[in-house]
Parts: sequence; structure tokens; C-alpha cells
Amino acid sequence: RAVLIQARGISKRYGEHVAVDAVSFEVTRGEVVGFLGPNGAGKTTMMRILTGFLPPTDGAAVIDGHDMLTDPLRARRSVGYLPEIPPLYPEMDVEGYLRFVAAIKGLPRGRRREAVDRAMTRCGLLDVRRRVIGSLSKGYRQRVGLAQAIVHEPPVLILDEPTVGLDPVQIREIRGLIASLAAPGPDGRQHTVILSTHVL
Repeated sequence: RAVLIQARGISKRYGEHVAVDAVSFEVTRGEVVGFLGPNGAGKTTMMRILTGFLPPTDGAAVIDGHDMLTDPLRARRSVGYLPEIPPLYPEMDVEGYLRFVAAIKGLPRGRRREAVDRAMTRCGLLDVRRRVIGSLSKGYRQRVGLAQAIVHEPPVLILDEPTVGLDPVQIREIRGLIASLAAPGPDGRQHTVILSTHVL
């Protein structure tokens, strides 16, 4: 299977403090891989390096064959990112927000409606498409965050603490959703997923 994520000896230092120390791994298409560790272990730092938000002190991140340092635009286009606090606009409705995100991510105007409908369908948001995001439960807001991460159909998803603060039912739903995103869809597309958690 194709290798979609490569970490090659990645380190991140802040002065004397070592946040990430020579981490190397590979993730292939359709895999779901978890970063497990307590708060402060370097999970979020590693994810920010893999998404291009933070440069490594040493090493390289390669996403879908594109080096994050030498080919950052193509590498970033290959990633859907859900940070721990989803980047939502609470005053927008779900569908309007996802169309806005699709435009920002460079989807051609003619493909946006289909891409937004597909993301809402996969994330179980069709029934709330006209609802204002600020009126949704935390579980549904997390679904909107996942939808914005997949709206441009990236091969790689990086999800930072996707179930934090959710109740047990919502956690089960989000885990099921993540598993479905990694499975081949009707069109054969599937995502490779890295997620972080401090709960085994």
C-alpha cells in the first residue's frame, strides 16, 4: 500500500527544551494511527509539524510524496486538519460555513456544492445543514470540524484530540465516523488518519 505520511527523524527544540526527539514513522493508505500520551508529551507539536504550521528543528515531514519544507503548498493541500479547538464561526450556518471553507481551500466554484454535500453526508450533518453552528451540541460542532477537514477530499486527515470533552455516546459516534472515513467509500476514496489522545 502507498505510504502517505512519512516522518523522518523529526525533532523540535525550544531553546534547551526538547518537545519532539528524532521521531520517525510511516503511515500507509487507509490506516488509522493514534498518538497516545499525556498532556505535554509532544503530540500537538508533532501534528503541527506534519500539517506545516510549525517547522521542525531537524528532520522532514513528507505528505503524499510532498516534502512539507520544499513543497509546502502541495503538501498542505493533501492534509485535512482538525485542531483541538475546531476553527468554527458560531454565527454561520453549517452549509454556509462549509462552502466558505471549500472556497478558502481552493475548490473550483463548480465543484463546491457537490463537495459540501458529500462532506455533510459523510459526517451526518444533512439534518442540521441550515442550523447556526453556535446552537449545535458539542458533538455536532465536532462533526462540523471534521467536515471542514475533509471538504476538499484530502488523502490525509490529522485530528488533534477529536473526542476531547465529548460524552461517551458522542465519543462512540465520532470514533465510528473516523473509522468510516478511513474505509473505502463508494467512489473508492479513503483517508489516512492520524489522531491524538491521552486516553487509551
